[in-house]
Amino acid sequence: MGMCKPSGGIFKVVGHVGTLDRFGTPNSRYDLYNENGELLQQRWYGPNGNAYWDRDWKHGGNHEFPHDHKWEWDNWEHPGRPAYKGPSGELTNPNFE
Repeated sequence: MGMCKPSGGIFKVVGHVGTLDRFGTPNSRYDLYNENGELLQQRWYGPNGNAYWDRDWKHGGNHEFPHDHKWEWDNWEHPGRPAYKGPSGELTNPNFE
């Protein structure tokens, strides 16, 4: 993912991991911060408003940061983002089985 500004804009959201919606403003990026102002996650949305890329900056577990996830909308069993397996085999996305 490049660092250029998406044409649909960049939006700041305060919350926790899991706050960002899988649908957003077309061609945009949402940056999720916690209450302390720490960047937790960035999510990019494509021309149809569907999420297509996540970059995780901080969350629980023993992971290498940052790490990326590509959304798999063409996978009918798991339309969301695929799991990222950490060094101990833990998944960042527990809804992905």
